[in-house]
Amino acid sequence: MRPDAETSCLQPADRPSVRTVGWSGLVALAAMAAAHLLGAGVVDPFVDPVSFYAFVPGGGEAILLGGTILAVMGVVLVARAYRAGLVTGAAPAVAMATFAVAMVLVGVFPTDPPGVPTTASAVVHRVSAAAAFVVLPLVGHCVVRRTHPSRSSAPRRLQRATIGLGIVVLAFLAVHLPLAAVGSGIAAFGFLERVGFVLMIGYLFLLADTIDREAAPRPAVRDEPLPAVPPVSGSRSVDLAV
Repeated sequence: MRPDAETSCLQPADRPSVRTVGWSGLVALAAMAAAHLLGAGVVDPFVDPVSFYAFVPGGGEAILLGGTILAVMGVVLVARAYRAGLVTGAAPAVAMATFAVAMVLVGVFPTDPPGVPTTASAVVHRVSAAAAFVVLPLVGHCVVRRTHPSRSSAPRRLQRATIGLGIVVLAFLAVHLPLAAVGSGIAAFGFLERVGFVLMIGYLFLLADTIDREAAPRPAVRDEPLPAVPPVSGSRSVDLAV
């Protein structure tokens, strides 16, 4: 039997976390797509960061909507993880609360337009965006620690994604922060930011899938004696009852 055979046939009603991320993720992506359309011809999606959409009418509201949806999504997931006994202690709650607050602050405090001296709003915006990506893998790590890898393959997938996301975030910050300090930046910064937004939703989806599979009840195991095998003509009766 495959490791995830017991949970591979979960019905939609048994996967509330996946449904939450699925629908919420689509709305968040739609909000970012709307911001892209509003900023078409003004914001270069390959070079300019997502935060530049705040400089076009309706763009800032779209950014705030997308961030708020991801914040609520994260809180719902960690609450279900606690209810299922997949996390304990304060660390997962603090990490996800940090993620949720950071995602909202990103929309509330816009960055500065090009050529404008750095303001307090821009500092809050940038620190919040970085904090959201840094703390999210910590939540996944806490969940993986209390799962049962022998039950399904979901914890192993989440663990690989946690390690991968952590490495990508640290590598990105290691390159970006020194460049930002001297007033420069990564050439494809806008493209990387948009890829990062999609990766964040994908990671939340893996987290939701793991929570649903690990929280699903195991099939009941029959604890009954085996029936006796009827005797064959010309042979002794064989009783397999235990």
